[in-house]
Amino acid sequence: MNVAEGESQKWTPPSPGEVLERVAAKCALPVETVQTALSEVGITLPSPVPPPRQIEVQRLRVEGTKSDGTDFSIDQRLTAGVWAIMYPDNFVGKTSILEFIVWALRGSPRQLAPNIKKWVRRITVDAVVTGQAVRLVLDHDASQNPSALRCRILSARSAAELADAQDADLRPLAEAGEAAQVEGLISTFMMEALGLTYTRIWNPAGGLDGHGAAQLHGWPVYFGACYLNPGGSKMLLGDYPSLSWLPGKLLELFIGLPYASVLAQLSTVSRRFVKQTSQAAHRAEQDRAARRTDHERWQRELADVREELQKARQSTGPLAAEAIAMVDATLDALRTARQAYADAADADQRAERAGLLAQQQVIDARETWQARRVLGLLSPNCCPRCEEPIDGDRHVIERQEASCAVCTRPLPEVNAELAQARIAELERELAAQQDLHRQISDRLRMLKKELDQAQTDHDVARARLDGIRAASAYQALRELELRAARLEGQLQVSETTAGASEPESDRTATILSVTHKVLTKVVTDAGSHLFPNLNQQIVALARDFGVRDLESVDFKRNGNLNATKDGAKTPFDDEGFPPGERLRVRIAVVIAMLRVSMQRGVPAHPGLLLIDAVGSEEVVTPDATRLVAELEKLTQQVPGLQVILTTAKPEYVEGVLPPERIITSSGPFMF
Repeated sequence: MNVAEGESQKWTPPSPGEVLERVAAKCALPVETVQTALSEVGITLPSPVPPPRQIEVQRLRVEGTKSDGTDFSIDQRLTAGVWAIMYPDNFVGKTSILEFIVWALRGSPRQLAPNIKKWVRRITVDAVVTGQAVRLVLDHDASQNPSALRCRILSARSAAELADAQDADLRPLAEAGEAAQVEGLISTFMMEALGLTYTRIWNPAGGLDGHGAAQLHGWPVYFGACYLNPGGSKMLLGDYPSLSWLPGKLLELFIGLPYASVLAQLSTVSRRFVKQTSQAAHRAEQDRAARRTDHERWQRELADVREELQKARQSTGPLAAEAIAMVDATLDALRTARQAYADAADADQRAERAGLLAQQQVIDARETWQARRVLGLLSPNCCPRCEEPIDGDRHVIERQEASCAVCTRPLPEVNAELAQARIAELERELAAQQDLHRQISDRLRMLKKELDQAQTDHDVARARLDGIRAASAYQALRELELRAARLEGQLQVSETTAGASEPESDRTATILSVTHKVLTKVVTDAGSHLFPNLNQQIVALARDFGVRDLESVDFKRNGNLNATKDGAKTPFDDEGFPPGERLRVRIAVVIAMLRVSMQRGVPAHPGLLLIDAVGSEEVVTPDATRLVAELEKLTQQVPGLQVILTTAKPEYVEGVLPPERIITSSGPFMF
């Protein structure tokens, strides 16, 4: 093991908790505050260890009808290792077979010929995606316009069960119709199964307002690290030339660079936050300007109204003022009379209830005394409950021991003097309550007369004022008073709003900025530990693949290779790397990413490589043969690595790969 490899294994990234603590310390804030602020803008720090990712295609089946009416079918089982789709002629269907796999795994083909696409009725791909055995079924009907497409994702308990199971025996996971929905379903499934997150890139001209918005990129973009560009492409990784950042993003993602994805998300969120803050500030300034304009206009109007109001008051004379004062005085008297009457009515009700209660107590006492006198004289012959006879001995005991002949309990003593005294006391209380009630009732009648008089006085005062109000001068006065009150209220609200202090600098922006700086350092440190090993792996693999004059590369996070050949800096284009070399370097980069991530303990790359037209740009046969041989050797060193390539050169694969892993045809076409 070389030094760079040893250092990459020793280095460990900080945990999410440690990152939050660093940010909190720099912001002088509690960790909980930092975490809440990040959560509110959709930022959650993931584990620095990427989840394991693997895709292994186990079976491809295709059914369809050619344009001449001939039915065709494909049924090919696959395993890990290098597989070659080989036929010595071009335009016979080699790339189409590869594209059938791409269609099912990506959600849409990349370069499937339109006429071949019309032939397809059904594509079925069995695959194991990070330990989950699934079947992806695409049903296609080109007879409709536009063509109809439907996808079903089925699940099995294991790869063994999936191998020979019928669709009806498997568990349905999800389905979708129409091309866009099918691509979205497969993309979402693969993203979740592989533990991938969407990449958010800020587009300064995006959004409904054209002032910038985040663009999301997911599985179709990431799939470029599995389905490699052909040799002629000048893009190192990925098949979207307009996305200049894509090679660097695929590098960070599939080398397992910790926190790289959330760092990109932070950049987008920060820009969106700046945009929202700027727009809010602009709207606030517009509101303040509008309030200032309104405030000044209302002040001018109020000054004019007050001047008119003063003149109107002078013209109305003392008559209106006297009438208003009389209305106010009679209204106060009316309110006082109403309150006094209400209090007296409440007291009257309470006195009436107290009298009734005292009367009931007198009645109860009298009835109790009479009952005891009568019952004490009774001599029952039988039990009043069960009617059983009571013998004479019980009556004797009653007279001797003063115990009841029926229930045998002691007989209560009956004191006639005390009973009469209690009744007399209750009768006196009753008389007092009745006298109090009469007094309160008399007062209530008096207050009712006073209330009626107060109401009459107020009605007379209002009638007089209404007569004065009928005059046009008074009407003008009241209108001016209302206008003045309304303007004073508007000015008061305006002054309160204008005087409100502006909020302090939003600490969320500070937390985002500090978090971005902290994570940038973490990612930079991770790159300094992982990239030297990655660069060495790329150079070693590329040389094994036949790029013998490659001396070094200095792969950067922006996706630039920075290669040196024969002592000179060499660009990754036609002048620096012929098409065949570009393909071999591209393969070396992906294999190196997989190796470096595995050295950290988790394979971050899915371990599936699809390569079209190997050797099509090669000058000599040994270079292509060596590439295939080295790939075969790598599959023995990297568990689970699966490479599916196409070639029109039998000599590139025959004798290099086992015959059972060379897919070919004895007819004029592959299918």
